[in-house]
Amino acid sequence: MSYPGILQEINTAKIRHPIHQFRMNLDGIQDLASSIREHGLLQPIVVRPLQREYEVVAGNRRLAAIKLLKLRKISSHVIDLTEREAYEVALVENVQHKTMNPIEEAVAFGQYVESYGWGGISELAKRIGRSQEFVTRRIQLLRLPETIQEEIMRQRITPSAALEMLPLDKGVIEEFADFIIKNPLTRNEIRHIVKVSKEKSDGNDPHHYMGTTPGSSTNIAYEKEVYLLDKALLKTVAVMKSTLLNFDDILDNVSDDWILKELLMQYRLIIHGDIDTFLKLRKRLKAKIPKGYFGLLLHNEDDGNSKLPKIAVDDKTEKSAIHLWATKGLWQ
Repeated sequence: MSYPGILQEINTAKIRHPIHQFRMNLDGIQDLASSIREHGLLQPIVVRPLQREYEVVAGNRRLAAIKLLKLRKISSHVIDLTEREAYEVALVENVQHKTMNPIEEAVAFGQYVESYGWGGISELAKRIGRSQEFVTRRIQLLRLPETIQEEIMRQRITPSAALEMLPLDKGVIEEFADFIIKNPLTRNEIRHIVKVSKEKSDGNDPHHYMGTTPGSSTNIAYEKEVYLLDKALLKTVAVMKSTLLNFDDILDNVSDDWILKELLMQYRLIIHGDIDTFLKLRKRLKAKIPKGYFGLLLHNEDDGNSKLPKIAVDDKTEKSAIHLWATKGLWQ
């Protein structure tokens, strides 16, 4: 994308900021102004001539910094562009320099394709030098609740992780997002939780409960509990394996005392057996554990269909506490 133009010094009073501003805030103007004061303006801004003034195409922050320094003129590359061409040039510069956050890119792409109708996704992708998948996934971010978009801009949730939550209900997405922030999950882990939650809601699970909707809060809460339990099992296995290595070090130092060594070997076998037990629990966890085990389906407690043991719970006890439920036979 190349356009002929001329270089000239233009009075800053005759240059207006662009109508289409991609960046929601212009951070770091003071730092940029300090840099320009010390080193000068290293790259001219790009402007297009209008009837009585110029409009910035690229270099909006540089113009703001120059005005902050109260300089009268700024070096400018003047190019005659249509509104669409100006939009494309500005978009290309921001995308290539990675000056926009994912939500700002999503808004800019969406305006080009949908609001202004200047071209399809394939044409836009070609213009900015990105894949069609990249453009499509960015635009899909606009389907997320505003609270999630804000978390993406704050870099507390990645765009890829946020997109995996799209099949969920809007309220569930916000609840699940809080969980992800507190318990960082990989993209594949999020995808798995969402997928399993939908399968349970669709009735493809042996422990499915009627009355839930795809991606409902009940199913997501259940999958979060399973994830946390699985995480606890993983941590336990890691600790026990580390203990096993420590036992080996001790055994190497007590070779002369065969009674102590024999006693330690017995404890080592116990730990080794416990590790095997926990690894088996992990494999059976999601296939065997019923939803009601976590006390998450409180609205189904009195429907008469539950096969779980009825346990009296006082006001001071958390109903979802794992220790309340009988585990005998659960893993068999």
